[in-house]
Amino acid sequence: MSLREFAVLMMICLIWGLHFVVMKFTIVEMNIPPLFYAALRVSIMALILLPFLRWHKGQMRAVLMGGLGFGALNYAFMFPAMKLTTASAAAVTIELYMPFSIILSVLVLGERIGIWRTSGAALAFLGVVLIGLGAPPEAASEGFVLGIALIACGAMAEAVGAISVKSVKSISPVQLLVWFGIVGSIVLWPLSLFLEDGQTRAFNPETRVNFGLALIYSVLLVSLVAHGSYYWLLQRLPIHTVAPSGLMTTVIGVIGGVVILGEKLTPIILLGALVTISGICVILWRNREEAKRKVTESS
Repeated sequence: MSLREFAVLMMICLIWGLHFVVMKFTIVEMNIPPLFYAALRVSIMALILLPFLRWHKGQMRAVLMGGLGFGALNYAFMFPAMKLTTASAAAVTIELYMPFSIILSVLVLGERIGIWRTSGAALAFLGVVLIGLGAPPEAASEGFVLGIALIACGAMAEAVGAISVKSVKSISPVQLLVWFGIVGSIVLWPLSLFLEDGQTRAFNPETRVNFGLALIYSVLLVSLVAHGSYYWLLQRLPIHTVAPSGLMTTVIGVIGGVVILGEKLTPIILLGALVTISGICVILWRNREEAKRKVTESS
């Protein structure tokens, strides 16, 4: 990995990690309806990328399923969860995306994962259970466990999206993103209209500037810059080199929650975070070893 590639990777981790802080501040401090925030985000992204929209004959089922996981259900679970849980706990819990992907690869694709990755997945789940039990005092009465459960559901939705996209061939990331935005808009707008009220608060004089900045961060930095840069790295580097960036994203999310939002980390949450990250490290290590073995066998 060159210095340039490393700098890009760190930029991605910083953008994604701080997004938990941005979401928490926007939804809680500004009191913006979370589904409305998510719907507006994906719709703006879809409009920006609309010139890249293409119909992919024979692959649209996988594309639309990917959109349901990556552009709709993950946000439908994750954004409302930010009202209930802390940014730091959410940053750790979303890492369940990886063990969920492993489980689905076994159930759907028939892959074999072995004892190491099974153990890593079990550790990750155990760590999230500990996080759910370690609610800080300011969040204990606000459905903290429910928030953790919703984040886990969001991670599961992303895993479903990943498994769907895995079967897609010769479709650029930008074309996938525009479809994700369209599917997300179709799902999230009705949910916001039927389940929420007060959407106009986002445009009040005291909130509209900060809400606009949050949207710019979510759409331009997170969806376009960070995701686009991540796909650029995947084209240049082995996936086992890029994949551990999720751990740095988690660390930045936790630090951001504590330093910027003043969140408290209870001993149980810290233990749960360490257990979860340890499980993810086991999975990443095993994936790396498997990739090396395949390269050796093919050479």
